[in-house]
Amino acid sequence: MSAFNLRIQPVRDLMAEKGLDAFVLRRNPNLAWAISGRAHVPTTIDAACFDLIITKDSAVAITNVVEAPRLIAEEFPAEVSVQTVPWSQGRDPLLPTGAKVGSDQPGGDRVDLGVEIEIIRGSLIADDVERFKKICLEAASALGSAMKEVKSSDREIDVAALITSSLWRSNLEIAFLGVAGQERVTKFRHPLPTSTPIGDRVSASICAKHKGLIASITRIVSFGQLSQEEINGYESIFKVEAAMFDATVVGRPFSDPINAAIAAYPLNGFDKDEWQNHHQGGPTGFLPRDWPANQGTTRLIAHNQPIAWNPTGTGWKAEDTILATKSGVEVLTNDPNWPAFEVNGRTRPFILQR
Repeated sequence: MSAFNLRIQPVRDLMAEKGLDAFVLRRNPNLAWAISGRAHVPTTIDAACFDLIITKDSAVAITNVVEAPRLIAEEFPAEVSVQTVPWSQGRDPLLPTGAKVGSDQPGGDRVDLGVEIEIIRGSLIADDVERFKKICLEAASALGSAMKEVKSSDREIDVAALITSSLWRSNLEIAFLGVAGQERVTKFRHPLPTSTPIGDRVSASICAKHKGLIASITRIVSFGQLSQEEINGYESIFKVEAAMFDATVVGRPFSDPINAAIAAYPLNGFDKDEWQNHHQGGPTGFLPRDWPANQGTTRLIAHNQPIAWNPTGTGWKAEDTILATKSGVEVLTNDPNWPAFEVNGRTRPFILQR
């Protein structure tokens, strides 16, 4: 069975279970997952440029005459046939509607099964696992290379420019880019880059995308000698992360790692309510996060599910992309050329000292 049909088969199984004749995929992350490619309109990464109609034996993309040539040449697998509409017309009239049609979002009197689709794409097939591992390594390397070029006199936007250039040279799009220098790193948890000089320290966070799949990473550079207090603070946030990794077990609820983090913060020198100052991460893959996990999350961790935890505290942040597997957690964004240390038997990134 082809990679496309392997991905789509669970959707067809869901259709059979629900007694549906067709299924319409409309959301960008679901379409990118289905075709293993780029599904967004060039002018916005939020809107999809086609819809995909799935039946028990066919897959038909509905798109406009502008997008069709590129999609056929560069994105669609051979199993997908194409119907086009003029660019001036909407796609909705060509989509099936009614109680015998499912969809990944409400509308058209279709059966909304968006949560079920999100769960299906949460578990990567083998081909996508291999592709994702390569993307994660390239993203970590690209970010690391850029951060090694940073100077203490740079502004945050200069750092952002270095990172952007490095990512694009590796054929990686930017889904998110945060940069904070010394002045802002302890103030804001999602620091978009500004013209503020970075000073003695800079933290950069990326969500880098290729063909739909997204790698999330944070790296920190310090200029000058680190104090023991700074080293202890940095190591402590990775001990919180280690507790989350240990609690990331296939078949267990996503609330388990969150509860592990909540317990780990005060055990490692942070205020007991530190966890409330920023979300702790959640499932990823085709979005920077599908949703942030919390204490009440009952959804179960799946085999081969990408996750990005991101505990933060006192200006420090731990963030890498992992794969939850039946044999344990695998960190996918380790950069062999970045300084590292060991936490609970895992290689973790240290602060790059310049």
